[in-house]
Amino acid sequence: MTLALRYLAHSEVGLVRKNNQDSAYASPTMLMVADGMGGAAAGDLASAIAITQLAQADAAGHVGDAMLPAADNAIRRASELIRELVEADPSLDGMGSTVCGVMFDGKQLALANVGDSRTYRYRDGVLTRLSKDHSWVQSLIDEGRITEAEALEHPHRSLILKVVNGQPQHTPDLDLVEVAAGDRLLICSDGLCGMVTDEVISARIDGRREDAMAALIRVAHLEGGQDNITIIIADVVEGAPEGEPQILGSAALIDAADLADEATLVEHFAAPAARPGGEAVSPEVARYAPTKRRGLAWLKVAFMVLLPLLLIGAGGGLWYSYTQEQYYVGANHEYVAIFRGVPEPVFNLPLSQLVESDTTKITDLPPYYQEQVHSTLPASSLDAARASVVMLQTKAAECIKQRQEWHNPPSATPSTSASTKPSGTASASASPAAPTPSPTPSNTPGSTEC
Repeated sequence: MTLALRYLAHSEVGLVRKNNQDSAYASPTMLMVADGMGGAAAGDLASAIAITQLAQADAAGHVGDAMLPAADNAIRRASELIRELVEADPSLDGMGSTVCGVMFDGKQLALANVGDSRTYRYRDGVLTRLSKDHSWVQSLIDEGRITEAEALEHPHRSLILKVVNGQPQHTPDLDLVEVAAGDRLLICSDGLCGMVTDEVISARIDGRREDAMAALIRVAHLEGGQDNITIIIADVVEGAPEGEPQILGSAALIDAADLADEATLVEHFAAPAARPGGEAVSPEVARYAPTKRRGLAWLKVAFMVLLPLLLIGAGGGLWYSYTQEQYYVGANHEYVAIFRGVPEPVFNLPLSQLVESDTTKITDLPPYYQEQVHSTLPASSLDAARASVVMLQTKAAECIKQRQEWHNPPSATPSTSASTKPSGTASASASPAAPTPSPTPSNTPGSTEC
């Protein structure tokens, strides 16, 4: 029996981001999603590099056990190209991408995963996660410290432990997975699975592919659409392969020829260095360009004296620049606020400044989140910091509501069931109600006890 895929793919910027750093590839024999990261450091380029390499591997037509090394080699090659590009242009340091999806030979799936994008299989009404997130919050879930729902609001939910970024130790998880006619596959970026629980996805994955796609996009939007949203839905059916390969997201906006090898990557995407005459040259040419030798002893002496001072000054300048690209949520007197920089001063000099102050009072938060705010919540960007503030606003509102309910309990309705003794005197056998114990505050992550 020959099996085939009938698929539908979608990628969009979402409701908050300015550009789409996701890329995707869908064909009769491969379904892959890559979620780029790095902001100004070219996350969209990183995901496009990964998808281009995977598309090339798909074109080779691997089957059986050969699919696993083919996927592995494509991901490793993408990582090498990212490393070489960053070496040519250090300003791109920090770029990287997740990769998650499957290769298909008509009989079985070859699953590949790095990062926190996901692959699911929906069979007989049961949604099963085939991939496992390489994230900090997933490790907390595995240890039983937080639930899946709490992971969606965790301040470090964006911390990924493995990613395609040029680091050789970040190898993909690879596995062969059985598949059967009637199965439905879902591959998505965390613009969907990072916003809602598997239970929410399961409730919307059934039915026509088009209806399921619309429902999943809608629920991602309802959760704020804070990230790029990329979704592939594929049904496993009996029959011959159908459909043409599709490239979506940022990879669709870049010529694949520009991503083929190191030379073209550096030429098209590395920032040019400037020659003294003003002519732009590649980083490699600038690195080996000859310099005019002075041959003066006094310059050598001055150089030896000034070099350590220059290095210290440059290092300090770089460190300060780095701190000003960081954000965190902390306390501004009694209120929650967003700061740029790092909270710890150096030589009594502050390295942070207030960016936005919120009206949420710290004392309105559950004890756990009060501690988190006082110890500061780091954020990868201003948008991430604002998302944390929105989460804290929700927690504070829940706390205020709880306290109002505790202080103003509903009035008890007097009982009218007192029986009358034959002698005509009312029975007074009813015992007074036991006092209701007051709730005990909890300091567990995600707790709303106040």
